[in-house]
Amino acid sequence: MLNIFVELHPLLGVLLSMLVAVALGLAVYFGSHKLISRYQVGDTGPPASLFGVVGVLVGLMLSLSFAKVIGDIRSIETAIVREAAAILDLSDDLNRYNDQDAQEIRRLLVQYTESVISDDWPALAHDRLGRKTTATKTEILDRLSALKPATAAQERLISRIEDDIDVLSDYRMVRLDSSLSAPPTYVYVTFLGFLLTMACFGAYPPQLPLTMLVGLYAAFVGLVLFMIMALSDPFQGIGVTPTTFEHILQTMKEAR
Repeated sequence: MLNIFVELHPLLGVLLSMLVAVALGLAVYFGSHKLISRYQVGDTGPPASLFGVVGVLVGLMLSLSFAKVIGDIRSIETAIVREAAAILDLSDDLNRYNDQDAQEIRRLLVQYTESVISDDWPALAHDRLGRKTTATKTEILDRLSALKPATAAQERLISRIEDDIDVLSDYRMVRLDSSLSAPPTYVYVTFLGFLLTMACFGAYPPQLPLTMLVGLYAAFVGLVLFMIMALSDPFQGIGVTPTTFEHILQTMKEAR
């Protein structure tokens, strides 16, 4: 259910998730107070004490969920940097190979990098790899297999080129695996905990200042839940961008 907001424009998704959280939170709060007030005598009693316990648990689960997705984003960014570094190293080695066939492969590598930005990235938002990027990579592999070293220096370069191609393939699969990842399961438990916290708020009469604070709390929880869901799918909406590939693409073009 929470995934619906991630598929929208980020700004619209944030606003809607906050509004829905406020609406649900206040509805549960008022409904809970109406029910509790029938049996409540004197002070707020056990529900008020329960509120503190549940609030702490919900805050802890939100923190754990957010920390997990941030850690995953950092891992993806590291993989992207290493993949881009492998592409740049491969381009430099091909440029040093001093062979017409190697220069043609280098031209294809520039096309491959362009495809990563314009084809792979949009495809990853739909949990798949770009066909054009895959086709370009296959052509590069075919041409590399036909590349024959004529000197000892070229033999050493071929070995390094093959290593860079392996790294490039590995980290491209890391990007695909990241796009297929799902939000932490306990995000949904956290959402239920949020509703329970709103129910515990029902121990207090709905006066205007308290109602405003409850609404702000609900809006903040809605914002955090949206961020967790959005960052769990880093290639859709917010998350990671192909900025690193754009930079090395410009570098390779300037080195021609």
